[in-house]
Amino acid sequence: MARPDHLNETTPAPQPIQDPASDTPEANTTGDLAAELRLAVMRAARRMRIESSSDAVSPGQYSVLAGLRSEERTIGELAAIERVSAPSMTRIVKGLLEAGLITRTVSAQDARRALVALTPAGTVAFNAARNQRTAWMAQRVEALDAADRATLARAAVLLQAMSAK
Repeated sequence: MARPDHLNETTPAPQPIQDPASDTPEANTTGDLAAELRLAVMRAARRMRIESSSDAVSPGQYSVLAGLRSEERTIGELAAIERVSAPSMTRIVKGLLEAGLITRTVSAQDARRALVALTPAGTVAFNAARNQRTAWMAQRVEALDAADRATLARAAVLLQAMSAK
């Protein structure tokens, strides 16, 4: 699938990040900062999805493949991790099975449980999608100065910790 022309244009280098506490009166409270962070994260995530979209793996499928990198899981476990309903996860799993990116087997401990796991093709698809997403982000980070990169490094740690709670 060809990408729309507006997505193929070279985007200008990002401007240095301004410290919201020093310039914007809107970011003076915890609630204001939370709103600004939510908006920035949402826009960045949306842009990354657009820039890294492919015909091979949808964002939902990518997330499931990521969840299967280290171990096989049940559909219920995947649904809980992704915070979606079991029927929604079943649809995602079905698509991945049809594409040959995962396998589905009966648990040796409990014949009522089906386990899904990555296939070699699933690992290749996951790695290709991850590399595409990382390359887009790396290009933007590289355009920043050292101070802004250090700020993003710290923010990445904080955001990961916040999302784990």
